[in-house]
Amino acid sequence: MQLQTTAKPLFFKDTRSLETINCDGNLFNLSSLNEFQHPIRSYGFGIKYVHEGTEQYTVGNKQFFVKQGNYLLLNSSKDACVTIDSRDYVKGMCINISNELIASAVASLRAPDTPFSDPELADFFYTNQFLENQYLSQSTSLGNYLNSINEQVKAQVFSSEQVNHELFYSLAERLVMDQTAVFKQLQNIPTVKAETKRELFRRIQQGKAFIDAHFTESLTIDRIAREAGMSEFHFFRLFKQTIGASPYQYLLSIRLKQAVELLKADYSVSDVAHSMGFADIQSFSKAFKKQYGSAPSKFL
Repeated sequence: MQLQTTAKPLFFKDTRSLETINCDGNLFNLSSLNEFQHPIRSYGFGIKYVHEGTEQYTVGNKQFFVKQGNYLLLNSSKDACVTIDSRDYVKGMCINISNELIASAVASLRAPDTPFSDPELADFFYTNQFLENQYLSQSTSLGNYLNSINEQVKAQVFSSEQVNHELFYSLAERLVMDQTAVFKQLQNIPTVKAETKRELFRRIQQGKAFIDAHFTESLTIDRIAREAGMSEFHFFRLFKQTIGASPYQYLLSIRLKQAVELLKADYSVSDVAHSMGFADIQSFSKAFKKQYGSAPSKFL
């Protein structure tokens, strides 16, 4: 039974606050804190989304500095600690989804022709094999959904009434979709030790997130690899094995997807080519036609 019964708008306060709504063991928290340190042990799956400021998490021997617009995902297999030390209030959403709800989402989304077994996937989700990691919210299905909730909370049009089963079902579905893809990608990293595999994957994801955040800039593999803390060759090889495309191919795909949206919004071909980091209209048009089979002017 949902404990919160009176609908009211939820929003980030400018004073110290921590508000929790419980929906059948699934929790939705909004917080505004400037000095805070507390051990945490997530019940089920914890989603730590930062609206403003930076939250520091320690999970085992790994530290995560979760900044505005990013989120940390972890399960209940490891103890963790959160630290907030800021002159200004750090604001965020902390969401806990029960293992039972995640299990239902896994079962409903599981395709019969996947190359791994149910026990393998279960071990990944529910044991210390899970990859606790920070994600750029705009780069994942779950993250985009969190951004949508965050914008509603910011505009004070999200009410306690919306913290219901449907909300947690939607969150669980997106979490499982994203993390099943992560599980598949992890299998592509050729290393024996599980922790080494997870650390290499985190670095690849760090490089990928850097591309996602800076795709309009002039990027080189060397620069991206340095952001990931890896050598250029090692990063290139593992990125391609893990993501299924080279860093340049991935960068190009991001640019072209955004180009389509700009063209649909009536931006000129030359403006789109320039804003998406292409050297000139000709190189943009050539890449666009190769990807979509028609010239960018067709989308105007």
